Amino acid sequence: PAEPCGDTLPQEELSHAAVSFEHAAFSYQNGETVLRDACFSAMPGELVALTGPSGEGKTTMLRLLLGLIRPQQGTAELVCGENSYPLSAETRSAFAYVPQGNSMFAGTIRENLLLTNPSAGQQLLEQALRTACAYDFVMELPGGLDYTVGGRGKGLSEGQAQRLAIARALLRGAPILLLDEATSALDEATEQQLLYNLMNSGLVHTCIFVTHRPAATTICRRRFRVADGTVREEAACSE
Repeated sequence: PAEPCGDTLPQEELSHAAVSFEHAAFSYQNGETVLRDACFSAMPGELVALTGPSGEGKTTMLRLLLGLIRPQQGTAELVCGENSYPLSAETRSAFAYVPQGNSMFAGTIRENLLLTNPSAGQQLLEQALRTACAYDFVMELPGGLDYTVGGRGKGLSEGQAQRLAIARALLRGAPILLLDEATSALDEATEQQLLYNLMNSGLVHTCIFVTHRPAATTICRRRFRVADGTVREEAACSE
């Protein structure tokens, strides 16, 4: 594997970026072994689900993807065509991340969205909102994009705040989107529409979707289960 040069990866490679874990293992300093044999991949154009019980390693998988930690055995790489790079701080530009919980800040909806892309114009803002199933409710609010919310999204429902957080992540322009239980407050129909929109928007190439909800995985191309220290692909999901 090569190390990326400078602070970012070659931009021309990112549209073809994939991720690959081969027998990755990780233990925390307290001696707890979380992953001992993680095999995982997500290719361009795929919506991939990560499922499994709480506390079994899904958060550790996300930390590895974001380069916050590195595997102590095996490999975890970003694959860009013929080149591969160990996942690290320098590969983080390939990812946009939506965490669990409310991540809205006090200010207008427009200001919240522009945090990841201050130069985004009205057309791109509206495209991101439509993709995240947020456009209609935003336009119904007093002032629309200039509606002011309080800290932690006060003035919005949890589901509305989740959709806006996803729209904001899309504006970052990263090819791989990581959703960490980021649609848990949505009804099943809205969740499935949002996931369909994501993969047909042109704003993201690959989506890795952490969820506890079995119904949410039916739209996924592939599904991996994290349990007992391993990560293994399950039966293929429907197209």
